[in-house]
Formats: sequence, C-alpha cells, structure tokens
Amino acid sequence: MPHAATPTRRLLAVALLCAAAVVRAQVPVAIESPPRPELAMKMVYGGNTWRDERVAAFFGGRSPTLRAEVREVFRARYTEHDVDKLMLVYQLTPGPRELFRCPACVPALGAAVLAADHQGRWQLRAKGPLLMPGAPGSGDEDLQLLQIADQRWVLRSRRHDVDRGRESRAERLVLERDGELQLAAELGFDDKPGPLACGAGAAPQSSAVNVLSPGRGPRIEIVLRFNEGPCPAPRPVVQRTRMELRDNRFELEPELRVDDGNDKAAD
Repeated sequence: MPHAATPTRRLLAVALLCAAAVVRAQVPVAIESPPRPELAMKMVYGGNTWRDERVAAFFGGRSPTLRAEVREVFRARYTEHDVDKLMLVYQLTPGPRELFRCPACVPALGAAVLAADHQGRWQLRAKGPLLMPGAPGSGDEDLQLLQIADQRWVLRSRRHDVDRGRESRAERLVLERDGELQLAAELGFDDKPGPLACGAGAAPQSSAVNVLSPGRGPRIEIVLRFNEGPCPAPRPVVQRTRMELRDNRFELEPELRVDDGNDKAAD
C-alpha cells in the first residue's frame, strides 16, 4: 500500500509546478508576421477607399459622398515598453489616383499603430485617419520613425515645397496618445527665397530635428535654416526651437529660439 505524501513532498511538488509555470511564462511568444497592406487598410479604413466628411472638407468641401483612395506609403516595426508595434502611414487622394498628380495637388496623410497582443496577434492600437497634408504633387513622402527616449518613438514627417525658387518646409511630429495618433508638433517656414530664386547669393535652406538628452521629459530641437530679405543676397537665419514632451504633449522650453548663422544640426 503506497504511503501518503508527506508535507515535505507536497511542498516539493508545489514548488516544481510553480517553477514549471515560471519557465512557461518566460518562453517568448511567437509574433505573427505583420498583416499585408490590404488587410491592414481594412483594419484602419475598412478597405482601400474611405468615405468621411473630413475627406470632403480636406479636398475643398466637395460632395460628402467623395471616397478617397487609400495607399500605404510607409511601415516600420519598433518596440515600446516590451510591446511589438507597427507604424503605418497612408496617403489619401480623390480617385482615380493616377489623375491626382498635378503640381498643386496635395494628398492627405493618415496613420495607424498596430500592436502585438499576448498571443502574438496584431491588433489595431491607435489611428489618426486624417492627420495633415502630404507631399506636394502627391509625390513620395519623407517619413521616418524617430526615437526620442529609450521607450518612446514618434513619427517624423518632413514636408518640402518649391514654387519658382521660393521654398516652404515643415517638420511635423506625430505621437500615440490615448488610442489616437495626434499631430504633436509642427514648425516650418513658408515662401522663403532659396538659391533657385536668388542664385549663389542665397544660402541653402533646410530643416532638421535633433533629439536632446532627457530633462523632465524627452527633449527635441527643431532647426530651421531660411533666408530673409530680397535677392540677390538675402540674410541667412538659423532658428532653433527646443521642446519637451510633457504629459504626452510637446511644449516649448522657456528659451524658445536662438538665431545663429553658423549653427549645425542633423538632418
């Protein structure tokens, strides 16, 4: 007749079961492949076209029945707080898209974030179906993910337009907040004379975003280089604006701007 388990044996058995559970919990979950563009668009917009009053307003107050064509123009995978994420950016134009490529045609940009759940399946985490204007002429977008802290990323969108040698540039930063993607910062300049307008007497114009060491929150610096005054020799200006991320919002630091003709900044 088998002996009844002693308290020591029972405790050992419980300890072994707990150890086995810990080992199972530490086995990394296999993350499935990110969804293909067609499926991702269905998750965000319901398909490859989108009808919404915001679309009609963006494209000049056209009929509310206007349906925008949706095209994925950027995707990048990253990790925040041990969660695998996927940033998706979309360009929206009235259809048919191939006819919306004139120099004055400006698309809309929307974005979304997918996140892998505890089973490794991709779920819609946040979205901003219409955030801002896109590239002039419906051309290629200048987009990248920018790491501003160990566990924080933002989407950077750089916009550049040239009209008869006069340039407009803007740096836009988009972040995830409470289930939405929001335009959190936008700085730029409009209609400034560059070398194409004034020749060699005008300095090159540009924009940049620098990530600074953290203070009370992640800090960035947006640097704008532009020209002021008439041709043939407009005055070069460098404008630096420093901002902190506080409560999921970028706020200006007390010392807002410094003009310096010899400053350097990363692209």
